[in-house]
Amino acid sequence: MKILWENTVPNDGTAFIFWVPYPLSTGPNCGDQAYKILCIAGALWFDAMKGSYKIISINPMTQRIVLRPPSLLDDSCISRDISTQGIQLDDDLLFNITSSNTILLLNCTNAILNLQAPINCTATSICHNYIKENAEACMRSPLCCVFKTGGSQTAYVLRVHDGGCLAYQSFVNIETVNPPNKWPQPGLEIEWALPQEPVCKTPVDCNNLFHSMCLADPANVGTTRCFCTKGFKWDPLNGLCQSTKCRHGKRCKRQKKHTVLVCGVSVALGGVSLAIMIGILLYKQHQRVKKELQKRLVKEREEMLNARNNGRSARVFTGKEIRKATNNFSAANLIGSGGFGEVFKGVLDDGTITAIKRAKLGNTKGIDQILNEVRILCQVNHRCLVRLLGCCVELEQPLVIYEFVPNGTLFDHLHCSRSGKYAPLTWQHRLRIAHQTAEGLAYLHSAAVPPIYHRDVKSSNILLDEKLNAKVSDFELSRLAERTEGDASHIYTSAQGTIGYLDPEYYRSFQLTDKSDVYSFGVLLLELDF
Repeated sequence: MKILWENTVPNDGTAFIFWVPYPLSTGPNCGDQAYKILCIAGALWFDAMKGSYKIISINPMTQRIVLRPPSLLDDSCISRDISTQGIQLDDDLLFNITSSNTILLLNCTNAILNLQAPINCTATSICHNYIKENAEACMRSPLCCVFKTGGSQTAYVLRVHDGGCLAYQSFVNIETVNPPNKWPQPGLEIEWALPQEPVCKTPVDCNNLFHSMCLADPANVGTTRCFCTKGFKWDPLNGLCQSTKCRHGKRCKRQKKHTVLVCGVSVALGGVSLAIMIGILLYKQHQRVKKELQKRLVKEREEMLNARNNGRSARVFTGKEIRKATNNFSAANLIGSGGFGEVFKGVLDDGTITAIKRAKLGNTKGIDQILNEVRILCQVNHRCLVRLLGCCVELEQPLVIYEFVPNGTLFDHLHCSRSGKYAPLTWQHRLRIAHQTAEGLAYLHSAAVPPIYHRDVKSSNILLDEKLNAKVSDFELSRLAERTEGDASHIYTSAQGTIGYLDPEYYRSFQLTDKSDVYSFGVLLLELDF
């Protein structure tokens, strides 16, 4: 679809026609309804939880949108949306704040000085230069701070007011060495996750998606989706089932309504040559842009892994090594699938058998969780915790490589023994598994520096080896204790975990402590006693 919306170049009232890419939707009959944006008076707006913000750019290649943050109230150093604490995204939607934003926190109280890095409140911070030239009302309040969004958490809220500040401003990808008059226009960048296959209730719901069938979603119990049939693969960029013959440069047919193209039969030789030259130039330009985007993506991921990691690092595998180990991610090597990604069995060149976890294509939350798991596992080493072997960040989906634990999960042995694949557990086995799980959690809470809270202790995250020794796994949701949910100026995340194991106090207050893991472990003990 094409939408007419205002150009945001200052002093220029010209309007241009911009392409709004799938899955973004401006109406009930276009795009994916989970990705709604608003079209009002020729301009595009993003509807946040407690206010709407104007869209100033959309990049379909990186799935990113830049919003215009609110201005200050007249003659005061107070943001117009301060009553709602700033931009807040609904964590049920498929959007989150990126790590490319630099936030200036203005008109702050001394309480913010108690917060730790990466907040910079020194007299040399760049926000002082900014308010001198662009926000004179804020000069009466000399305390201002700079905060660079990033890390491995999924970001939904800027909690400015709770941090003791009354105003903020945001900039995307600024070069801090440049003076403020060289900075881009203010903006806050968010990104969207590529959509999954459409949800369906009956086979009729899949009629508009050619070459698909309404089948159960293995990653979400009780949900059915229009999955592509054999020979076709879901294309999240265009919202259709694309033929797998599209690989290796072969020509593909779009699976929408066929359009008959009437081509001219007489083309001058000079025109053909010109078209070929233009095509070559465009191809080279596309490859250059693609390569730059890939370099930037790898750099961002490496920065995320290094952030607050105390210098610890994991072995970095190349994409070529991982493709070889998994036979190019063959379905025969797929050993598990969850909400955030898939797990493949792999064999490295030295014969080491590994488990390789890959985030789902387009799932930005899953990518954040994978990177978080690498950061956490870099800092631990205990016989009752799954061992990290390395990671790979150069592919489109980041990978974490850890030791292969061959005997399934505790959940499998407790609930699937009737199938004959898993032997039932004796009381001696159950006591030992409980003791080893407690050892692993005690190490995370007491021996790791800083302490680590697992946040998702459950039977399906306890792996068992050949001798039924337990290893705690799945650190996707884990958090370092030094980065608490109560840091008001930090990015805020809602309670996460598995219902039934989740600590009710944490669920209500969002205050994560080691007792939250202890509660989940208590539920696990009841499960072992069942």
